[in-house]
Amino acid sequence: MMKELPGLKKKFLTYKEYGEAGFADLFSKQELEDTYIRHANNFSSCYLENLGNGKFIMHPLPMEAQLAPLYGMVVDDFNQDGNLDIALNGNDFGTEVTTGRYDALNGLIMLGDGKGNFCAQTILKSGVFIPGDGKSLVKLRGSGNTYLLAASQNNGPLKIFKNNTDQRLIPLKEDDQLLLITLKDGRIRREEIAYGSSFLSQSSRFTKVDDNIQKIEAINARKEKRVIFAAKPE
Repeated sequence: MMKELPGLKKKFLTYKEYGEAGFADLFSKQELEDTYIRHANNFSSCYLENLGNGKFIMHPLPMEAQLAPLYGMVVDDFNQDGNLDIALNGNDFGTEVTTGRYDALNGLIMLGDGKGNFCAQTILKSGVFIPGDGKSLVKLRGSGNTYLLAASQNNGPLKIFKNNTDQRLIPLKEDDQLLLITLKDGRIRREEIAYGSSFLSQSSRFTKVDDNIQKIEAINARKEKRVIFAAKPE
C-alpha cells in the first residue's frame, strides 16, 4: 500500500506502527467520504445451475478445486456413467515475490453424480497430473478418433491425456450451437456448443457416444434440428 500511496509513509514511521494499524487508522472519515466502495463476499470457484426463467443458483466446487486459481475447464462424461464430470487446470506463478506462487493444484478430475455434486479424484485414480503454471485445458480428436485432453503450462510442456474408455466421436458442424442428448434412462441433457471453452483457447468441435446414450440431436444457428446419432433397437 505504501507503494501505491506514498503519503502514508509520513503517517507511519515504523513497521511496528503500520503493522498494528487498522483500516480506520489508515484513512480519516474525511478522506473516505467520496471513495468508491465495493464489497467482495465470495472467493470460491463455483458453477452456476440454470433453474430456467432467468434464474440461477451458485454452487461452490469441492475444496480440492479451491486450492489455486482455475484457468482451464472441460465438462464431459469421462467415466461413462451418464453424468457430467469436470476436468480442471490451474495455478498462477505470476504473483508478487512476497506473495508466493499459487501452486497447490496439480490438475483435477471431479466425477459428477448427476445431481450437481462432484467428487474429486486422486491423481492415481484419474491419471491427470498438471503440476506447473496451468492455463488452458481443451478436448481434442486425436488420431484413430481418440478423445484427448490437452493442458498447457506457462513456460512448461504441453501435456496430453488420452481417455481410454470405449467411445465413438462424432464431429459437429461449424454452426452447431446446441446438443440434446437423450440417455437410455430417459434423461435429456442439453449441452451448448461454444467456440471458446477455456482460457484463450478452444476445444475441437465434436461430441462422443457411449453405451448410456440413446439419441443425440444437434441444433444449429438457424434453429434447425437434425439427428446425428440414434442407437439401434435392442
